[in-house]
Parts: sequence; C-alpha cells; structure tokens
Amino acid sequence: MISKNSDNKFIILQVILSFLIATIPIFFYIVASVENQNIKDKAKLKNFAASIILKMEMFASEDSNVFEYPRSNIYTSGIFDSNDKAIFSLLTSHVNFNDEYLISQDKICTKMYIKENILGAKYVVVCKNTNYSQVIYNVIILIISVISLIFLSSFITIKQSIEPYKKLNTYLDNFIKDAMHELKTPLGVARLNVDMLATKVEKEKYILRIKSALKNMSVIYEDLEYYMRQHIIKNEIIKINFSEFLENRIEFFKDLANAKGIKFVNTIEPNIFIEFDTNELNRIIDNNLSNAIKYSKHSCNVFVSMHQDTDGIVLRFRDEGVGIKDTSKIFERYYRGDKISGGFGIGLSIVKKICERNHIKIDVTSKLQQGTTFSYIFLK
Repeated sequence: MISKNSDNKFIILQVILSFLIATIPIFFYIVASVENQNIKDKAKLKNFAASIILKMEMFASEDSNVFEYPRSNIYTSGIFDSNDKAIFSLLTSHVNFNDEYLISQDKICTKMYIKENILGAKYVVVCKNTNYSQVIYNVIILIISVISLIFLSSFITIKQSIEPYKKLNTYLDNFIKDAMHELKTPLGVARLNVDMLATKVEKEKYILRIKSALKNMSVIYEDLEYYMRQHIIKNEIIKINFSEFLENRIEFFKDLANAKGIKFVNTIEPNIFIEFDTNELNRIIDNNLSNAIKYSKHSCNVFVSMHQDTDGIVLRFRDEGVGIKDTSKIFERYYRGDKISGGFGIGLSIVKKICERNHIKIDVTSKLQQGTTFSYIFLK
C-alpha cells in the first residue's frame, strides 16, 4: 500500500512536471500577447501618423502662415525631407530604419510616407515607449491560475492509471498517420484513373475540369503535409537541374491552366543548377503557379522566367490576373486574397518561411486588374 508520504511525493512530482509542461503554452501565450500588444501599438502609431499627415493636408488649404505641429504625451514624432533631414522633430534621437516598423527593447516606431506637400516633407516618423505591464500582469494571473488548477487536479488524478492516456496518444499518432495516407491514396488513384480515361475520351471538358481539380487538391494536400511535418522532416539538400525541374512543374500544371484557357509563356535559361531541397523547391514553384492560375482571368497568359545574373538565380512569375490590393499581407498565415478561390491561406506563408530559411529575396509588384509579379532571387 502506498503511504501518505508517497502520495504527497507523487502529487508534488506531478505538479512540477505538469507545470513544466504548462510552461510551453504559457510561453507561446506570452509571445502572442507581446505580438498582440505590438500590433495594437502599430495601429495606434499609424493612426497618429495619419493625423499628422491630415493636419498637413488641412494646413495647405488654410489661410495661415503658421503650422501648428500635433503633439502628444504618448507619442514623439518628426517629419523629414527626401534627404532624411528633419524639417521638424520631437524625437529625442535619430531613428534610422528602412522597414515600415522598428521595434526595440524600449520603443516602437513607424515610418509613413507623405504625398507631395507644402512643407516639402517626404515621410513622418512616430515613436512611443513600449509598455508591457498589462502583459506581465496577465501572465502572473495565468501562472497562478495554472499552478492552482494543476495542484487541485493532481489530487483527483494521482491514483488513476496513466495507461489510458498512453493508449490515447498512440491512437492519435496512428490516426494522423493513417489519415494522411488515406487522403493521399484515393487522390492518387483518382488522378491515375482520370488520366487513363482522358486517353480514351479526348478533349472532354468535364474530364479536363476533374484533372485540374485533382491537381489543385494535390497542391493543397502537399502544402498541408509540409506544414504538418516541417519540424519533423530533415531537409535533404541535393544538386538539382533547376531549369528542367521548373519545366516539369509547369508541365504538371498545364491541365489546371487549360481548364481556364490559360497559356504558359516560358523564358527559362537552360542548365541552371542549384543545391536545394526538392520538397521546398516544389512548394515555392507550385504555390506560385497555382496562385497565378487561380487568380488569373480566363484565356490569358502566365509568364514564367528564370535566368542567372551577378546576384544569383532570378525566378519570376507574372500573371494577368485581378491584382493584389495589399501586397504586405499576402505572406501572412491564413490570409487569402478572396474567399471564393478556395484554399487555406497557408501556401505563401510556407513559401516565405522557406525563403527566409534559405536567404531568398522576395519582391512582389501588383496592379489591380492588370496582374501581379512575384520575383525570387536565390542569392549566391
């Protein structure tokens, strides 16, 4: 029989272990809370910067020789000319950054460009001190609550066997593996049978639509599979004939393009080699080709080009589609340009992570109703 001292030891041990496990979601909660605070701060900085710009625009129409610069007890700001010289500044120190935001340990800043104005200002910089006191307070309350909950639950569960939980974990692991296999197998069988059917019934639009839908499903499945297993599978870097690899992927997507009357126009320099992971290269190419087709108009062109220059390998995808309103959000996870075209919104977020990990420079330009160009520079 287990003594009370043994019970207490088991309870204390379980509390410690449970708390150590609970620190993982707590850590992510802290990170998410800090990020959420930064997002709120960014929005407030943008609003204050917009108020300064609005004030400047109103000054141009006022009958006054004196511009009253907006001030705040929370924000410090300044306006600068095209030579990065301060026209007027309340900033305590010079802030130099190229991105839209600058976040340091003690402050967060934003830069917003200004249209041509009477003051000759090119952009405005707004900063505020970072304050995470509310986040710290929430974390302390959360930790206290978690410890209390773990301690109380330990008394209830200490005498119960952990075997059911082991079985449950085993079941869940096997279920995920089987589910991925069961999804992939019928998809492959359907594609194979449709390809065989297409050889007997030529130029049948319904078969073409089925083939294109299945290939679109394949891209989504491969995105999900990569997203779920990216932290488990180790990258295998091999030497690849990039030119042939790209041409093969374009050939794979021709059915999907033909279903919308889209034609690929390729300008691919031959015999370009690269050392890369084939799965990651697939994700970059497939997501761009899939999106170019998905968001293009019927009966138009998708231009794919690749060449080498002094910087490295330049891979470019250009469509004649609907364009993108805000290119700054397209790489965010779960963001979709529209909800009609389908997908989960994880494709380009995967592409961005791959590019960041492999030091690939991304450039996106877009015009509404004219098309979008995605450029990837694989640096030497």
